[in-house]
Amino acid sequence: MAHFNLTGRSSFPAELVDSIIDHNHSDPATLMICSLVSRQWIASSRYHLFSTVAISHDNAREFVQLLSSPLCTVSTAIQGMDVHFVPGSQRWFGEFARRLILLNNVTIVSLGISGSGNTVIREEVQIALPTLSVRTKVLNVGPGVVFGTFSEFARLLCTFHALQSLSCSCTFQIKDRAQGVHFNSPLSQVYLVTPAIKLVSELLLSQGVLPTIASLSMSHLVQDDYPTLSTFLATPNENLHSLAIRMDSSFSGTTLDSFTEDVKLTQLKVLLKLSIETDPKLSPEQAFRLLARITSSSLKTVEITVALEQGAARVDMLLSGDQFPSLKELKILGSSWADARQFLPRCNANNILKEY
Repeated sequence: MAHFNLTGRSSFPAELVDSIIDHNHSDPATLMICSLVSRQWIASSRYHLFSTVAISHDNAREFVQLLSSPLCTVSTAIQGMDVHFVPGSQRWFGEFARRLILLNNVTIVSLGISGSGNTVIREEVQIALPTLSVRTKVLNVGPGVVFGTFSEFARLLCTFHALQSLSCSCTFQIKDRAQGVHFNSPLSQVYLVTPAIKLVSELLLSQGVLPTIASLSMSHLVQDDYPTLSTFLATPNENLHSLAIRMDSSFSGTTLDSFTEDVKLTQLKVLLKLSIETDPKLSPEQAFRLLARITSSSLKTVEITVALEQGAARVDMLLSGDQFPSLKELKILGSSWADARQFLPRCNANNILKEY
């Protein structure tokens, strides 16, 4: 209940204020209005408005000057930083990082690195980035970013000792092997996109990290990516809860039959969520072969692209049967809701078939 004092001002329960502001977390215009309602609303509004900031050579100096001002009141809200580089000089970042770490009121826990076109990350940036890695838990190295060698990237990655989540879709001019590196971060989530899949997954597998993660996503796999994935899946695993794979047969250079043969899910003992998205769609026989090898009795969610045609009844019987006692949600990607209900009547009757 709101409390009204003698001055005519009102104070709402903090839970109500947070709920209102959280509901508008992705609407900057509304958040700016909320921050003007009262002092009570400012902190929560700024948490969303300034939680992640975008930095480039155009605004880096002004940003540091803002944070250095004794009148600055947004520094404690900043949790993440997306740094954008362009081809050419990147010396500005070294000075920016040096000045940023001198400020005790800023803690970066999420760091994004992006580039325009094919931007090579220069040595001065590679030297400066580790200064921001001490408390970074989330690292996203996006497309458009290029490292001269993979070993450069591997050495940089090993400086993030608190890292819990890694997303990587960058490229490497020289695909060498990283020697003498040691990765000891508490990594639990990995999201990889070709061309980064092969080298990064090999590194994490050789360091004993890949078998310990809880969530793995791989997109746009190509033929060279499958040996490491097959090796990973062949090892008994009691840690992986979520697996997402996205492949395009024409892009990957491998057939759907080869894909379903390489992706064997027998050893994933505690898998809770599986997402398989392919182009073209898996045939009912291919989908059945893939799903029938699952041994996790804890599987709760399945998202899969499968052609709803003759033979889909086997998939329907499998997913609605005793092999998956915990299954609560089945989504057929790329198919209409009407077709899904028609071809998977048992799953629909069991109320596990959900509209995509």
